[in-house]
Parts: sequence; structure tokens; C-alpha cells
Amino acid sequence: MLRHVAMFRLKPDAPEGTWERLARGLDRLAREIPEVTAYTHGRDLGLREGNFDLAVVADFEDPEAFAAYVGHPEHQAFLRDLLLPVVEERVSIQFALPDPS
Repeated sequence: MLRHVAMFRLKPDAPEGTWERLARGLDRLAREIPEVTAYTHGRDLGLREGNFDLAVVADFEDPEAFAAYVGHPEHQAFLRDLLLPVVEERVSIQFALPDPS
């Protein structure tokens, strides 16, 4: 199993309603891309100064499933149309999850 974690800092001038549009788009990705085995996202609670604004955590069976997600047309459309226009900074990591056995 592979876990992908991405965090985003949004532009200060992101339009009103950005959070709701992003949440709907992320929910759609989780439903539409079959390679996703688990998917969650959330807005920062503001408990610490300097945090990123939004995080996405997604699980995949293997690197090939992750690659299929990255290249999936729905994911590419989400990036192009919803996320990239409002993102100031992005960081991500992918790591292997321990075998549960």
C-alpha cells in the first residue's frame, strides 16, 4: 500500500467559495477514480501559525495505481480548472504503508 499526502497553501486573493468548490472536486475524484482505495481531505483548523491551508490524503495499492490517479483525466481537469488557479504553494510526499500482517 502507498499513501500520498499533499498540502496546499492558497493564494490570499482566492475567490469566495473556493473551499466549497475544492471540497466538491476532491469528493468527485474519490468517487470517479477507481485506483483510489481511501481518500480524505480537510481544511486547516488554524491551531498553529504557518500551517498549510488544505491537505489531501489518498491511499493506493501500488505505485502503478498512484500513477494512474495522477494521470487520470478527472484529476488533471481538477488541477487545471479548480486547484492550480488558486494555489500559491504545494508540497507532497508518497510513502509505503506498513504491511498489516
